[in-house]
Amino acid sequence: MRVLILEDEPSMAALLEQLVKHLWPQAEVFLEISAVSALEQWRARGADLALLDWELPGMSGIEVLKQIKRSESKTVCVMVSAHADRHSILAAGVHHVDAFIVKPFDIDEVKTRLSQIMATPSQVPRTDSEDLTKKFLSIDEFLAFTLTRGTLGVPIDPEFVNAIKGIHHLNAEDMRCLLQRCQCDPAIVLRVLSLANSHGYIRGADPLETFGGALRCIGLDGLINLSAEMSLLPGSALKQDLLRAKYLELQSDCNALADIVTQLSAKVEFDVEAARTACRLSRIGELSLLPVMQAWLDLGQSLDETRCAAILARHAARAADRINSQWALPNTTHDRIGAVSLLPAGTVRKEQLVMRIAGLLQGGDPNQELPRLLARLGLPASAVEPKKVTINNFPPFAKGG
Repeated sequence: MRVLILEDEPSMAALLEQLVKHLWPQAEVFLEISAVSALEQWRARGADLALLDWELPGMSGIEVLKQIKRSESKTVCVMVSAHADRHSILAAGVHHVDAFIVKPFDIDEVKTRLSQIMATPSQVPRTDSEDLTKKFLSIDEFLAFTLTRGTLGVPIDPEFVNAIKGIHHLNAEDMRCLLQRCQCDPAIVLRVLSLANSHGYIRGADPLETFGGALRCIGLDGLINLSAEMSLLPGSALKQDLLRAKYLELQSDCNALADIVTQLSAKVEFDVEAARTACRLSRIGELSLLPVMQAWLDLGQSLDETRCAAILARHAARAADRINSQWALPNTTHDRIGAVSLLPAGTVRKEQLVMRIAGLLQGGDPNQELPRLLARLGLPASAVEPKKVTINNFPPFAKGG
């Protein structure tokens, strides 16, 4: 199945792509940001389904709809627009649009509508479960596939996603609290930082290394789209108690590391916000494996605590590398994350030294690295006290956000 998506707003394009892949895991998806390039793609390859944004610079999505329908192609065309007025809907109807989706939209409603219009004998949507149950006989095979060809994500609470969806309706104080929570959530930090540094947004040579800077770049609507996108990844909502407990433990470690970095900023000058952002992703390898295990359980399989621990220990580093290449984090962020557990030989950058010191303060210093590293920053050994810092987790959201 081929799906053409015409959308010039990167976060919306990412959401639509993930929504399609959620419905049809084997689909080929082509993203285009201009009507001209979309028509060229369609003429060269064709498409079973086209999702067309109405408002575009230059030629609009409605012009693409006209040309596709004039050709008597069997391509199913869906207009995606912020215009919900009767005139716009009728105008699309004149050109035989197959469906009309109004932004912002409800994910479940769109999934249902797309399933309905594409449910022909040759294009019946298949679920992830139907595909994967036939393909994998063990969790090792499942992991091997996901770590090489699948899409890795990070757990995200569905109620958290619902809260973000309503962010425009919050008062100033409630919005501030929600954004504070966002900057502590690994899934949100990952995608906001990644998207802000993508070709669709980045405007200068310097990468955006802080959550705040990245969020200002993509805006609140981008945040809403990205949270919805992450919620569509297989296993993103952890339902098994063992996995939820492990998630809280790992998230607490990330927050504790950020707290240590904040304390170090009182003793040495460095970009503390960039370091804190990297801290939120310091356990990204283990965190990204939790949805994989939840997806395996969603297939009706089993998993015990011993096996879970073995998977985290054995595959965390590989998963972290996969996450970095898949979501394209800035190299400087990747270097900060890596320095928490291992300082590359010959490192002279202050940021990496700080991250390694924070990692040792949190996890212990069995090889007595701290005095040497502190000396490189001009700090006496007595400047810090090795101890593990703990931090309270955020309480769960109540139903209804």
